[in-house]
Amino acid sequence: MKKIIGLSVLGLAVLASTGCMGTRALSSDISAEGRVDRDNVKFPVLEKAWQKDGIFPNTENLSKIRAGVSKDELYNFIGRPHFSEANRAREWDYIMKFYQEDDSVKICQYKVIFDEKYKGQEFYWKPADCEKLAKPAQPVVQVIQQPAPAPVPGPDVMTPIISEQITLSADALFYFDKWKPEDMLPKGKPELDALAEKLRDYQTRGRLQVQLVGHTDFKGDDMYNMNLSQLRAQTVRSYLIQRGVDASSITTSGAGETQPVKSCNTNLPRKQLIDCLQPNRRVEVSVSVYAINYRQGEPTVIFK
Repeated sequence: MKKIIGLSVLGLAVLASTGCMGTRALSSDISAEGRVDRDNVKFPVLEKAWQKDGIFPNTENLSKIRAGVSKDELYNFIGRPHFSEANRAREWDYIMKFYQEDDSVKICQYKVIFDEKYKGQEFYWKPADCEKLAKPAQPVVQVIQQPAPAPVPGPDVMTPIISEQITLSADALFYFDKWKPEDMLPKGKPELDALAEKLRDYQTRGRLQVQLVGHTDFKGDDMYNMNLSQLRAQTVRSYLIQRGVDASSITTSGAGETQPVKSCNTNLPRKQLIDCLQPNRRVEVSVSVYAINYRQGEPTVIFK
């Protein structure tokens, strides 16, 4: 993909991650061990973020973040920081969005404090109650005693009753080299509306699990492509959630240019090469719906 020369929105993130921007900390008196008094923790102004819209994070990935996490691991879990913080910075800041019980969206800030070896040691939320929203949603489990049925052979396991792979063309969903909701193409929205309708039906049949993986072609910087693929997957996730798909059932990740499905001659003219690489620019959707078997005399577990 051709990237716009200059400090574009995503370009700022790439420069920040390579250490090309300043490393001045907002918080004061961060120790070598990555400790800081709560009173010394300062959050940046939201308007200064390069990604002002923030993200709907994968809460399962958030729950895996622990003391000792590296910056590369943080990138894989929740992406690059949303402010111009360099690779040598002692703190990274994110803007995260969560749906509340009334379907309103709460804007939260998340900060990671690093030790002198750039391992995350302390983690802060603003406002503090955002930490509760960041926990993965747990299904409500109701245990109902059933009359003794006929024995079911084999162990009690969650068995997929539906398994489906869907490939969405990124070029049909977004303008070239774009990822924001406002960058979605008119022809891509009906395709996502149809997917949302299918997933809403699936989640009435059992426990729905949806994995969204964004992909790009090889043109451009590796880190840029990885970030772009992740952001596109997150935008698709947000779109599906807004149309009634359970947020806790959808996870996202970005593969960048690492999993191409088509190879092309790099000596082709630019337009022909971009057209040839089109199948690699995609969002893959893995869908599974699970039911639970039970043995004679044992309770049935129902997920709601």
